[in-house]
Amino acid sequence: MEGGRKEEILKAAQSVFSHYGYHQATIRMIADQAQCATGTFYLYFVSKQDCFLALVEELYTHVMEEIMQARAGIDDAAEKLKRSLGAAVDVFRRDYELAQVVLVRGAGADPLFEERMWRVREAFSEFIVNDLMECGLDQDRAIIGAHAWVGALAEIVGIWIRRDQDLELTEAALEVHRIFWTAWGLDDFHSTV
Repeated sequence: MEGGRKEEILKAAQSVFSHYGYHQATIRMIADQAQCATGTFYLYFVSKQDCFLALVEELYTHVMEEIMQARAGIDDAAEKLKRSLGAAVDVFRRDYELAQVVLVRGAGADPLFEERMWRVREAFSEFIVNDLMECGLDQDRAIIGAHAWVGALAEIVGIWIRRDQDLELTEAALEVHRIFWTAWGLDDFHSTV
């Protein structure tokens, strides 16, 4: 039951941060939404910042688990790259409110959030660097390309969230992928996300 209570508080925090943003949200609001006392909140989190970082970690975990699952058993580097894109897009679409909280509502709220998001993007980029090198790009070009690709994808997701999903995310992500695929000099972009 303990893990369940923590999850309830996280879900409540996600809702509160989504509605009020990081700075306007309070621990009291989160506790009220979770229907618990503020003391119960403090059993699981030392601060609002700690709670928010747990949401960042949750989104990161979801994205990485989906990517690993999508890539499992695939040997072709180009196909792994396409599947990574598809998996990330699926998580953002499925966990829209969580993505909104982490990627938009928390932006600029705290240097720790920015640092954690940088590490998340670094971890994602590592997969892409390896895939691009397997596709024949040299290491320097693969590193630059991977970071640019991840940054472009993050920008598209941010636009999708800010426009309240008024953008075809899958098609926009595929367009980003097509642009980079061409820039990398890779042939045969056929599959869809």
